[in-house]
Amino acid sequence: MQDPQLKIRNSKFEIRNSVPVILALDTSSKTTSITVTRGGRVLVTYKADFDETRSERLWIEIQSLLDSCGLTISEVDLFAVCVGPGGFTGLRVGLAAAKGLAAAARKPIVGVTSLEVLAFAAGPAPAVCAMVTAYKGDLYSQLFSFDSDGVPVPANAPMVGTLEEALARMNDLRPILFVGFDAGSVIEDSAPTQGSWSIVQPPDCLAVEIARLARVRLARGEVDTPESLRACYVRQAEAEINLAKGLLGSKIKRVLGREGPV
Repeated sequence: MQDPQLKIRNSKFEIRNSVPVILALDTSSKTTSITVTRGGRVLVTYKADFDETRSERLWIEIQSLLDSCGLTISEVDLFAVCVGPGGFTGLRVGLAAAKGLAAAARKPIVGVTSLEVLAFAAGPAPAVCAMVTAYKGDLYSQLFSFDSDGVPVPANAPMVGTLEEALARMNDLRPILFVGFDAGSVIEDSAPTQGSWSIVQPPDCLAVEIARLARVRLARGEVDTPESLRACYVRQAEAEINLAKGLLGSKIKRVLGREGPV
């Protein structure tokens, strides 16, 4: 049965409820954050560092937050989730949870990248460079401008590399607002030669900003289905990289060579 507050037109959702209930979550880093909002008001938030039990605890915390608001899953109008880039295991856990809930409730879902939600929290500004810690000292980075609704518009593709490589893409750009990874000393050292480079602290709870951005996307009809939503990894997982290099196969061969055929 179709939700009375939403209707589908041309495969998109048209909002009949001006104060939609949104459940947003971020599992892209070691810190997991969850929030429930109604319209522009934050009802409840949760933030904690999860260990290997994240997949189990996530469902418990989501249910606990909804209970504290007197809400059920069916009363959520929109699910929103960070699709990466970030930690591979965490992203898969969060995506599975959000997609499962949206499918069960038959509600739309919005996926936002960790880079664009950082830019959204920092902007609007002429240009914002968002940075997220990657693997082995590298960074994910991307440059954004903003549209008339204050929604980030990618100015280039997301990349993974060193801080120096990220800054090299912006040598001729100014002013730029940096958000995310703490690169203060490097950026401050570059500021005299680069002009108006400045830094803003990332939001304390990323899920709240995900919910804010998702509300704008919902109003514009820019939503996904659980089936269509995809993760944004930017780079392959370490296991996939090793497999492509033949390292995993070599390790298996070495083990078999020592132990003999099974």
